[in-house]
Amino acid sequence: MSNTLDGTLAALREEEIRLLTDIGSTLAEMGDAAQEDRQRLLDVANDLRDMFFLVVIIGEFNAGKSSFINSLLGDTLLPTGITPTTEAIELIHYGDLDRKPTMREDGIRVWSHPNTGAPGVALVDTPGTGSVFQKHESTAKSFLHRSDLIIFLISAKRAFAETERMYLELAKNYGKKIVLVINQIDLLQPKEQVEVRRFIEQQASELLDMRPLMFMVSAREALNAKANGNVVGDPGGIDAVRAHLRGVLNEAPPAQQKLLAQLDMATHLVTTAQNGIQRKSDLVNVDTTKVREVQKELEQQSMGLEGQLKAARAEMDSVFEGMRQRGMNFIDTNLSFRKIGRTPKREVLQTEFQEVVIGRALRDINDATNGYINAVVDSSRLYWRSVIDRLNQLRELMEQEVAGLDSGVYAEQRESLQDAIRIAESELKTYSTGKLVAEMQDIFETNSAGFTTSVLASIGGLLLVLLAIAPTGGIIGSAFPLVLPAFIVGAPVLLGGGYYAFRYYRGVINDTKRDLHKRIDDLQKSYQSSLDELTQKERTRLSQYGKQVLIPIYSRLEVLSQRYAAQQSALRAHITQLGALRQNIERAK
Repeated sequence: MSNTLDGTLAALREEEIRLLTDIGSTLAEMGDAAQEDRQRLLDVANDLRDMFFLVVIIGEFNAGKSSFINSLLGDTLLPTGITPTTEAIELIHYGDLDRKPTMREDGIRVWSHPNTGAPGVALVDTPGTGSVFQKHESTAKSFLHRSDLIIFLISAKRAFAETERMYLELAKNYGKKIVLVINQIDLLQPKEQVEVRRFIEQQASELLDMRPLMFMVSAREALNAKANGNVVGDPGGIDAVRAHLRGVLNEAPPAQQKLLAQLDMATHLVTTAQNGIQRKSDLVNVDTTKVREVQKELEQQSMGLEGQLKAARAEMDSVFEGMRQRGMNFIDTNLSFRKIGRTPKREVLQTEFQEVVIGRALRDINDATNGYINAVVDSSRLYWRSVIDRLNQLRELMEQEVAGLDSGVYAEQRESLQDAIRIAESELKTYSTGKLVAEMQDIFETNSAGFTTSVLASIGGLLLVLLAIAPTGGIIGSAFPLVLPAFIVGAPVLLGGGYYAFRYYRGVINDTKRDLHKRIDDLQKSYQSSLDELTQKERTRLSQYGKQVLIPIYSRLEVLSQRYAAQQSALRAHITQLGALRQNIERAK
């Protein structure tokens, strides 16, 4: 028929061949899972060059397929037997009778007969499904997509086996026209025939949501009647099947029907591919959302640290301010010029200063800083546990998805995810050992000890000055063994009367207050610096984890998402092209 097809249909055939080839190229980019569908499209495109309308007979082995085809032909062309006789695809095309088949390079054995139904129509006998020979099974299955009309032959004695259900479902999914033929009804009583028909109709409806046209035949009776010359009526019920085939072929030229049938096939494959890509895209979007949630947690954790730091610093500033005020009051109260000569002993004064000014303040500061450190540790510990939980959930999700996604790309994703989990677990361990808390406490204790020592030394120096200028019957008196060295150290230029002594005293007091301010400022800055450093370290951890670990995972997911979007766009374009071509073929004369 390919040599005689011309005009509009010939041009449309070439357009369809090109479109099927283009769709195959699109599917080739969608991974190994789409390669079988691509090959099916190429098979169909090659069939369009021959342009035979293929009526394919499918059924279990020993269901009588060869006998049924012979009965349709009205001739014993194909060999029959009780063992699986059909090993290859048998194709009987329309033409002059030729009982010597030829074997094509693709393994199809070709016969010729004038009774296939109409010019351009070929009957195809496939190896039996459910055969003990695996090759027979795969051969039959591999030809199913190439059919333009399927006659599914069911044995009346073995109605609706599991393999029959599977093949019917596959044919339905390919969008094929299906006719059910129950053969070998001569083996059943009339009542049993009714029961078998009802059973098959029920199974097709309930299991496959199918209500195909159904015929009850006996190919053997039809062949025997033909051999005996009994042509009265419709022995075996084969004429009813022939009549239906003539009606189908008369609906439109076989060439036009073939073009439309294979468009149905291509539309099914493209739609199936679209659904598959959409599922992949949905899965990747779920994964992307989960990674974004972890990234968002990073940002929230970082912002939370900033808020906690501000609160801790505010509390510390309040404590330091209180210590300043108490320190100033202490100096004014206990070391005033009016108390010269009645100043407590150095040890008493230092003990009181440490208790009143320093001790309480340092406890408050340590409480504030330790509270912040513990809050950071606790929140970080909870955070990294949350990260690990989320990443483990994502890993489990990927394990479930990997069969339906690009295995190579997703293998990298899973490996990156494993690294992310290991890093998060390592981060968690740093908070579980208490090392961070111990390090910060050591820093604060060192700073506090140095501050206390230096301030007490300063107070002691001020006391020496007070002792040096105290009225003791002279500038230097024998009642105070430390007066002379104190005077030498604290007031080398103290000469004259009380006015000069008072001015010098005020200068020393102011210097002492400035010194106390400076030391408090230094301690405060040291504490703040330690907290800032801790906070920055935590924020750096979060930032580095996001940049080095999560962003690569997210980037790969984005690549997958973009790839699926491009594939969906290409498939949508093919659906539009298929629809437009269908309209043109349906309008063709």
